[in-house]
Amino acid sequence: MPHLRIGPVEARVEADAVGRYRAATAIDELDAAPADEVPATFPAVWLWHPAARAAFDDLTGDDSLIPVLIAQRFCYRRTLRIGDDVRFFITRRADPSAPEDVQIEAHVEDLNGAVIADFSATYRLFGPEAAL
Repeated sequence: MPHLRIGPVEARVEADAVGRYRAATAIDELDAAPADEVPATFPAVWLWHPAARAAFDDLTGDDSLIPVLIAQRFCYRRTLRIGDDVRFFITRRADPSAPEDVQIEAHVEDLNGAVIADFSATYRLFGPEAAL
């Protein structure tokens, strides 16, 4: 798996996107947080940003392999707020000693360069025989 770096990509934390995310993840039913609070996991939606899709488009390198999320980490310096304009960078790498594991890391900052958060997710690539 080739190392990949994407960014900078600019995005905005929009109220309607946060609302759709909360509804899709059932956060409103599980969480008594105010509706204008941005869930900690919300930045995951940026992985599907058109400029960031390349991190997943060739993730497996093989159409028969299935990526399964096995670990994730969120490290905030400050909370995201509706209306925030952000810049993010995504890095994808595989560990040569464990080529079936792929690490996706995202670094999020404000437009002045102040760090907001760092995230990582590890995906394990499974072949169709794993489903048996």
